[in-house]
Amino acid sequence: MNHANLAIDHAQVDPSRVAVQMGTRAVTYGQFVEASEMLALGLRRHGIGVGERVMLFADNTIESLIIYHAVARLGAVLAPVHVSFKIRELAYALSNAKPSLIITSSDLFETLKAGLNETSLTPAIVFLDNTPQVGYRHLSDLMAEPGSFPPIDLPPEQPLLISYTSGTTSLPKPVLRSHGAETWSAKAYRDAWTFERDDRLLVAMSLSWVFGLCSLSQSAFGAGATIVLETKFSPTRTLELIAAKEVTAFAGTMSMYAMMLQVLNQQAFDTSALRKTILGGEPRNEVVVAEMQTRLGLRLCEAWAMTESFPALAIHPVHDVDAPPTSLGRCVPGVEIKLVDADGWDVAVDEPGEAWIRGPGDFLAYADEPDLTASRRTADGWLRSGDILKRDALGYYTFVTRQSEIIIRGGVNISPAEVESAICAHPDVLDAVVIGLPDSVLGETVAALVIVRNDYSLDTEKVLEFLADRIARFKIPTNLFQVTAMPAGTTGKKNRVEARRIAIALHAQALQVQVELPRA
Repeated sequence: MNHANLAIDHAQVDPSRVAVQMGTRAVTYGQFVEASEMLALGLRRHGIGVGERVMLFADNTIESLIIYHAVARLGAVLAPVHVSFKIRELAYALSNAKPSLIITSSDLFETLKAGLNETSLTPAIVFLDNTPQVGYRHLSDLMAEPGSFPPIDLPPEQPLLISYTSGTTSLPKPVLRSHGAETWSAKAYRDAWTFERDDRLLVAMSLSWVFGLCSLSQSAFGAGATIVLETKFSPTRTLELIAAKEVTAFAGTMSMYAMMLQVLNQQAFDTSALRKTILGGEPRNEVVVAEMQTRLGLRLCEAWAMTESFPALAIHPVHDVDAPPTSLGRCVPGVEIKLVDADGWDVAVDEPGEAWIRGPGDFLAYADEPDLTASRRTADGWLRSGDILKRDALGYYTFVTRQSEIIIRGGVNISPAEVESAICAHPDVLDAVVIGLPDSVLGETVAALVIVRNDYSLDTEKVLEFLADRIARFKIPTNLFQVTAMPAGTTGKKNRVEARRIAIALHAQALQVQVELPRA
């Protein structure tokens, strides 16, 4: 097998169908496959063979997807790195991947050199753009000679991708994925979300992360659909594309939908062309979900997975029409999930437990990190997710919290997601992120960054009174801080580490009134 066959199969059926569009540029399936074949030939002439690692350090481009499929043809391994990586993160990725060749853009060259200076590596460097760089080749040079290079037939477990997950408290984790897992995942997501040939799927997430590169782009290839690629997410731009009928399907994080709702509150857009909406990546904001579903006339089909194993749970637009409103969905066919307590014992129905996963979309290992792999995977092959879920009698799962995000106040565990949901139920609140602040007596207290609607000022007293009727007193935030935007990471998710830093700074500067609650 070879993952590159995912696009080749559709090119053989309809080579004139558009595979990827970015701005005014469109590449058909026939052109995409031809380009990836030419690049595979060029990479082979450059010495890249089976198992060799190629790093991609660049913003989203159509070439990013072509590079992935060219690397797949060769049996090599692609290691994409996000352009926002700091020198320390970049140096780790370089040292871990040990790439034989790096593809980058001229504007990132100095950053790349700084990262390489922290290592002893001397890889070949190829530039995506044709900006003159003395002594270096350009991607077009590698694609100058046409020829035939069928995808190498490989075992399903052959490594294909190293995805460096975004780390907030530690270095990124190098998730090594295989041809078999990537192809299975693409087809499983295609079926779970009912992607079809006539769909035009907006991909506005970085292709450095699996959500953009794999869950969305490869699933679109699996359906023979069209990818509408953007460099980065913009809520206004997204709504403009939908209004122009350029997009029929959109997938985003909760933060992305919240930003889109902010724009919709100020300006009307025609969203009638949108047929499929998908939500994943972070805990739900029930107020935003309800309002977006009303405005779009569509259910936001929830999904839950992780870089190490996907897909896992999904709401199917047809089979799960009666699913509970807050559900993450049911297990994707072929995937096993069990919920366990702290001792590894299965929990009862409707009881919270850590989700353990096992399925065809599982990663191989953390690349060259055996101890890290051993800490995450059980002896019998289960992958510990670190997420706490519940399962009802019909097999539908709901999110409770993440183990790493639990706030411990006076020895009592508090789920940020639960408190965020309660805050966002207030009619004046658009969005919130809840974090723990250090406290000399209780260990941690609860704080929240809040965005209010229509540029109103935050009425702290009213919000606290509102919460008093909805959650236990010990869960009510001691501090509420009004902000105009949520800190977000490169994946589009709320950045809780940055949110905590902001809350600590605001608390220290006393920019908001602090409401002291009894230490009960």
